[in-house]
Amino acid sequence: MAGNAENTYPLTMGQLSLWQDAVRRPASQRWESNMNPAWPVPSGIGTDKVRWALAALAERHESLRTRYGTAGDSSEVHQIVAESAPAAYQGTVEREQWSAMAAEQLRLPFDLTEQPPWRAWAVQKDGLTCQVQLIIHHLAADGAALMVLQQDFQSLIASRAATRPAPTPRGLAARQREPAYAARLAAAAEYREQTIAAAPREAGIERQGLLRACAHTGISFGLARKTAQKLEVTLPNLLFAAYSHALAGMAGGDSPLLCLLSANRLEPSVRNLVSSMTQWVPVRSAEGAGRPFAAVAADANINAIRALQHGIVDPAAVAPLDLDRGCFFTFVSPPATDTAAGGGLGQSRIEWLPPRGRSGPSFYLIASVFPEVSLTLRVMRSGYDREGLESLLSSMTATLRQEAAR
Repeated sequence: MAGNAENTYPLTMGQLSLWQDAVRRPASQRWESNMNPAWPVPSGIGTDKVRWALAALAERHESLRTRYGTAGDSSEVHQIVAESAPAAYQGTVEREQWSAMAAEQLRLPFDLTEQPPWRAWAVQKDGLTCQVQLIIHHLAADGAALMVLQQDFQSLIASRAATRPAPTPRGLAARQREPAYAARLAAAAEYREQTIAAAPREAGIERQGLLRACAHTGISFGLARKTAQKLEVTLPNLLFAAYSHALAGMAGGDSPLLCLLSANRLEPSVRNLVSSMTQWVPVRSAEGAGRPFAAVAADANINAIRALQHGIVDPAAVAPLDLDRGCFFTFVSPPATDTAAGGGLGQSRIEWLPPRGRSGPSFYLIASVFPEVSLTLRVMRSGYDREGLESLLSSMTATLRQEAAR
């Protein structure tokens, strides 16, 4: 995969952000950027077709045949795109064999300067291929990109040709370095600086311990969508508002600094780009003390939308976010479906989870909505115990259930 002038390009802002995060991590934590999606394979598809489809997928999407390193005499990191797909297919394993090796493979880090950023296996049950199992680095694909990859893989398996060329990270990197883009990056940097400066300071934060719990709210996907529509907010921002509201209550009215993980896919030209585009963006707090939740949700919705408009920032032009200051939030998009999963309002419960991963934000909520709303909170800070985190999750759940029941 040696690079040359014809296949060496600057990084996008999203790639640069993820690269800086990866190299700052201790070596023992670098595997935590690995993701392990599994894609079902229709009955009757053999391993030869699976192997061909995976190779065709890499030919279509440049990030699957990209390594990262310096070029020439420059110290700047570039993306180095191979003209043909490297061998990422690892062979065929039985389901029981994969179960035994999955954890080890997930924890095996990639050398992004030398290796393709993904590995794939065909998994069989009773001699028949049932799924494809991937280990893929976050720098090659974010959550939205994984859905694009799965859709394209399924089309290839079904022998459906792509209808249009795939967008490329190098194309986005070139646009982000045009003079017309400079004002956008400058506005994002200014917004970021002002928002962080206006947030309350938090003293005495120490990273220690690890508590992880999931609130199963009992609110179905369909009911959650209706609740968001009734409040005239987006579904992600409904959950973000409940998070902000509960945090303000826990802090006695002063909401801490809040940060959203922005997908940065607002423009149609990058909606189907396979790469990592995500960056953290701070959000102005919605004052929540003594106000009806509907009013808090309306403000949080506006503030979040404004923040996402400033989601693309040049990491070289701003100070890195302090991942131990403030509270972070990610929304996991539902699958592409019109199905309103489940009925209405079921039972709620809180489940305590085993530790997993110590990199990234030390106060972090991951919200998913399919088939029901689930809120997974991970905290690695002094001063928090199970009782306090259970109270926070219970407060969020109660708020959302109350709105859903109206």
